[in-house]
Amino acid sequence: MRLKTLLAGLMVASLLLSGCTLLPQTQPASFYQMPPPSIEQRAGEALPLALRINTPQAGFAHSSPRLLVNPQGDQLSSYKGARWTEPLPAMVREHLRRAFVQSGALSSVSSDEHALHADVLLGSDLLSFQVVYRDQQPVAIVELEARLIEPAARRVLASRIFRAEQLPADPQVPAVVRAQAAALDQVTRELIDWSLLQLQGFEP
Repeated sequence: MRLKTLLAGLMVASLLLSGCTLLPQTQPASFYQMPPPSIEQRAGEALPLALRINTPQAGFAHSSPRLLVNPQGDQLSSYKGARWTEPLPAMVREHLRRAFVQSGALSSVSSDEHALHADVLLGSDLLSFQVVYRDQQPVAIVELEARLIEPAARRVLASRIFRAEQLPADPQVPAVVRAQAAALDQVTRELIDWSLLQLQGFEP
């Protein structure tokens, strides 16, 4: 019995000295940031309104920084070793805020990170931000249900679902990231156009 115990101890010591480990190694993740929005400044005077963009509501899967992919059926997975630099709702909120600022369409734009005055709130639900496979080809999809809200009256002024699809140049993660960015830009441009149309003549 003593001999077995001694041999077991020598084996453990040998593993430790050789740098081996019995624990699985964690694969390092590559982090991807969303490119800045491709939004041009609009001509004319800005609407004299202060807009606050709230962080989109999202389900469990869309609340993380994972790059989501739907390979088949109802199965939702993520790209191994790839992450966004922040959770999806925060990333989408910041993208929308920067886009509205770049457009120069409104006199003031802020987010719910700051308790600033707002004449109008932009609330939303992030319905989809993922890649799906159709006929073995990846398609980047962004779907957002947006609501313009008058906070003083606690009423919805208008609501609409925006959806965009983009085909990645190839199935690799960098191409997928570019396709997701293009889809989000398309949703953002349509959202800005729609918001300005709804807010024309609005007085808080």
